[in-house]
Amino acid sequence: MADRNTYATPAHPSRRDALLQLGALAGAGLTASWPHQALAAPVQLKIAGAYTDALFHTQNLQQFAREANQSSQGALQLEVVSNSKLMPMNEVLPALSKGELAIGEIFMSNFSKQYPLFAIDSLPFIVHSFDDARRLWEHTRAPTEALLKKQGIRVLYAAPWPGQGLFARNAIGKLDDVKGQKFRVNNDATKYIAEVAGATPVDIPANNLAKAIQAGQIDVMVTSSTTGVDSQSWNAMGVFIDMRAWIPKNIICMSEQVFGKLPEAARTALDNAARQAEVRGWQLAKDADNAAQKVLAERGTKISGPTYELRHKLDQLGERFARDWSGKAGVESANALLSYYFAKKP
Repeated sequence: MADRNTYATPAHPSRRDALLQLGALAGAGLTASWPHQALAAPVQLKIAGAYTDALFHTQNLQQFAREANQSSQGALQLEVVSNSKLMPMNEVLPALSKGELAIGEIFMSNFSKQYPLFAIDSLPFIVHSFDDARRLWEHTRAPTEALLKKQGIRVLYAAPWPGQGLFARNAIGKLDDVKGQKFRVNNDATKYIAEVAGATPVDIPANNLAKAIQAGQIDVMVTSSTTGVDSQSWNAMGVFIDMRAWIPKNIICMSEQVFGKLPEAARTALDNAARQAEVRGWQLAKDADNAAQKVLAERGTKISGPTYELRHKLDQLGERFARDWSGKAGVESANALLSYYFAKKP
C-alpha cells in the first residue's frame, strides 16, 4: 500500500510467521499483534474518512466503527482517520480495488466519469424529497454493488447529504427571474441551469464562498441549507427555496480482499453495523437539514418551496438531464433510473 494481500491468520503461527503476517497487514493500513496467541488478537483496520470530525457523516462513520468493534467478539478493531489524512478521496476506490486500503469513504458522483452510473446520484430535479432519494438508492444499489464488486470493492452503506436548494437575493417565482443575475456554478448541472435561465455564470470554490457572497460577487446559488449556514448566506441572500434539486450521497466501501479474509465474527459485525449506519445516516441528514433551515430562518432568511411554475420548469429540466444521461450511461444504468420512475410509490 511475505504477500501484502494476505490477511488471514495462520492457525498455529511460528514467531517468524507471526512477524511476516504483521508486516503483510501493515501494508494496507492494517495491523495485528499477538500478545499471547494470534487468534486472540483483533485485526486492526484503518478507515479513510473524507471529512472533518464535526460533520455528521464523520460522526456516523465513527459510530459505525464503535458498533462493529463492540459486536465483533474481539475480532475487529476499526479506527477512523478523518479529513482525508489517511488518503485523498480520489484515491480511495483504486486503493480498495488493489487491497491497499481496508475501508474508505467516497462522494458518489465524484466518480461519475469513471462509472457513469454514479452520476444518477446528482441528476438535477429527479427527486423531490428524502423519500424519493431513498427510493432512487433502493433501485440503484444492486447495480452499484455489482459494478464495484467487479473491481474487488464491497459496498457497506450509503448516507445522503441535505438536498440542494436555491439561495437568492430576491424572491424567485419562475426561472426567468434569475436572468442577468450572477449565478454561482460548481458543476455541469448548475452551468446548464444558469445557461437556460440566462444568468451570468460565476465559478466560486466552496472555500471562498462566504467572502464572495459578502462581496456581492454572487446573486444566486444552488447548494444545501448546511452550506448556506456555513457560508453565512444571509449576509447577501435573504431567500432560500427548498427545491431539493438533488440529494447526493456518500458511500462507505471496503476491499473485498480484506473482507473475505476476516474472521466470520468480524464480517458479521461489519455487515450489521453497516445496516445500522445507513438507517442512522439518512436520519442524520434530515436532522442536519432541519437544524440548518432553523438557523437560516433565525437569521432572517425567507424559506419556501418552489412555486408551481418554477417546479414545472425544473421538472422539465430534470427530464432533459435524465435523457442526456441515459444516452451516455448505457442500458443497465438507464434501466435503474426507469425502475425508479415506474416503481409503485409506497
